[in-house]
Formats: sequence, C-alpha cells, structure tokens
Amino acid sequence: MTTRDQQREETKKRIYDCAFQLFEKKGFDNVKVQDIAKAAGISIGGLYHHYRSKADIIDFGYFTFDEQLEEQYQTQNFKSPREGIEALVRFQMQTCVDTGVEIISITFRNQINAENQYRYSENRYLTRQLIANLKKAGLDETKQKQVAEAILRTARGYVYDWCCRKGSFDLVYETLAQINIILAYYQI
Repeated sequence: MTTRDQQREETKKRIYDCAFQLFEKKGFDNVKVQDIAKAAGISIGGLYHHYRSKADIIDFGYFTFDEQLEEQYQTQNFKSPREGIEALVRFQMQTCVDTGVEIISITFRNQINAENQYRYSENRYLTRQLIANLKKAGLDETKQKQVAEAILRTARGYVYDWCCRKGSFDLVYETLAQINIILAYYQI
C-alpha cells in the first residue's frame, strides 16, 4: 500500500469515526453531511470523494467489521467446525454490544433502505468462514448455504430484537444459545 493509499484509508476511517460520534450524540437524522465534514476536518467535496452519502458511511462499517473479524479469527485454532462457527457469531454479537444499541439501531435502520448488498454477500469474510466450517462439518453445498443463511438470519433477528429492547438482554449468550439449537438440529 502506498503512502497515498494509506492516507486515503486513514481519512476514510476518520470520517467514519466522526460520523458515528455525531450520530450517537445527535441522532442520524439530525446530522448533516456538513457536520461530518467539519468534525473530520475536511471539505464537503472531500467527504463525497470517500462516501456518496451518510448511508454509505454506515455501510463502510461492514467492511471494517470483516477486516477485524478476519484479523482475530486467523489467530485462532478451533477444535471443531462448531467451535469456529460459535467464535464467528460471538465476535459478531460482541461487536454489536461494544458498539452500543444506539449505533447498531442506526445501522439496522439504514439496512432497510440501503442499496449496498455487501452485508448479504457470500463474499463477506463472515459468510465465507461460516460456509467453510459447515463444509468441514460434512454438509453438502446446498446445506452449507442453507445453514449459513439460517445462522445469519437468526443473528440479525437477535440483534434487531436487542435494539428494540434497548439492550435489555445478554445478546451474546442468547444468540449463541439459539445458534446452538440450529447446529444441533443439523448435527454439527
């Protein structure tokens, strides 16, 4: 990566961080693009060079999440495919908890209207690793995709409910309990 590429990534990350600080403080609808640009110390045109909209800034979080997940996941040695799947879901849910209900609620709200389909892509690191673990567990290709989708839908459902209930339950524990029911059903 060149110095210029590194600077571009740092600016993009700074914009993202500033935007989410503002979203948390003022609410997504009350933050203008101008506010984000000012907080990030760049021009409005500079912001639009990196992101098309406020929603696009939110979508960047999915790429960041996948990078962090890959970094952490690659350092682990799992005894079984089930353990690998549980680690993926645990990381996903703990990231939501660490990020907080307000920001995750904004993220979920954005998903409904967003054009970016990356979050549902089979190319996401999270999805690829779920499928790789399901393959190791001996499931055929059709079942791998089916079970991975069931896991992802269940996780999204728990995050949605956790947001609606303002974080009133242990997201990591409850989600993993449900995922383990799915894994037991498929004998993983």
